[in-house]
Amino acid sequence: MFIESVHNDIIKLIVSLKEKKNRDELSLFVVEGFKQVSEIPENWKIKFVLVTEKYKNFVADKLYITTDKIFKKICDTKTPQEILAVVEKKIFDTEQVLSNKGTFVVIDTLQDPGNMGTIIRTAEAFGAKGIFVSKNSVDVYSDKVVRSTMGTIFNIPVIQECDIIFLLTTMKKKNINVCAFSLDTNNTLSNFKFKNNNAIIIGNESNGISKDVLDIVDTKIKIDMFGKAQSLNAAVACSVALYEISKQLNKGK
Repeated sequence: MFIESVHNDIIKLIVSLKEKKNRDELSLFVVEGFKQVSEIPENWKIKFVLVTEKYKNFVADKLYITTDKIFKKICDTKTPQEILAVVEKKIFDTEQVLSNKGTFVVIDTLQDPGNMGTIIRTAEAFGAKGIFVSKNSVDVYSDKVVRSTMGTIFNIPVIQECDIIFLLTTMKKKNINVCAFSLDTNNTLSNFKFKNNNAIIIGNESNGISKDVLDIVDTKIKIDMFGKAQSLNAAVACSVALYEISKQLNKGK
């Protein structure tokens, strides 16, 4: 089907998904780019694909074609990639995710889409078993976050709108070692011996981890740093920690 007007219902739907309330209500989100759309796993449901003439031969159950002009109007990127998919969100069960042995990432009021996307990508790369995102964090299904995950959002369970205190209490009952970064400790990342089950908490870019959360963690750890900087970007800190945990737990494998 060829779409010639911005007033078409398909175009209106895509535009509406720029707003979180509509993504939540419809349980849909947008994935843009040939590589990301092509690599959406079969166990995720694609509602439809929209392309320009450049990708008119793309294989999809529901394929819509539109003009370059209309495609540019509905995309946030300066150079649209001329293909996007509207995909159904997946709902993951917390208990089921926590039944896996390994490392979990807990995100506490993170605001930057680039940081969120990088954390999701890094967590997946280092074999984390799941990501839990607090209320008041940036939406993981926003266009910017989805783009920055480079498709890895499809490969790791992500659960949003979590009550972090309740989540961490549940983790502790399941003998998951809950870790937080803090300067107020003698535990350094390179010297600390991680257990088989760990959760690392990544805090807000400006304010760090909230006091209520810090009060209930099992372990505080600081990252070894030798320059004058007193802190690291949230996504960088997460990457360093996940690398160290992965290295320890996979040593000899």
